[in-house]
Amino acid sequence: MDLFFILARVIFVIVTTFVFAVSLLTYKRLRNKKTLLLTVGFGLFFVHGLISIPEIYNQAYNLGFTDSLHLLIDAVAILFILLGVLQD
Repeated sequence: MDLFFILARVIFVIVTTFVFAVSLLTYKRLRNKKTLLLTVGFGLFFVHGLISIPEIYNQAYNLGFTDSLHLLIDAVAILFILLGVLQD
C-alpha cells in the first residue's frame, strides 16, 4: 500500500470521529429525530472507517468485505444523512 492511501484512510477516520462526536453531542442536547438520523449516518461512516483500519497493517485481514459491500455501507450512511437533512 502506498503512503497516500494509508494517510487518506487515517485522515478519514480522524474526520469521521470528530463529525460523529459533534453529532452525538448535538443529539444528546436536542433529542429530536433529525439529529438522530444524522448521528446514525455519521456513526455508520465512523464504524466503517474503524473496520477498514486493520487492512492497512495486514492485507489478509479484510473481513471478507468486497467493494460492493463498502459501497453499500456508504450508501446506507448517506441515506440516513439525507433523511436527517430532509426531516422537518
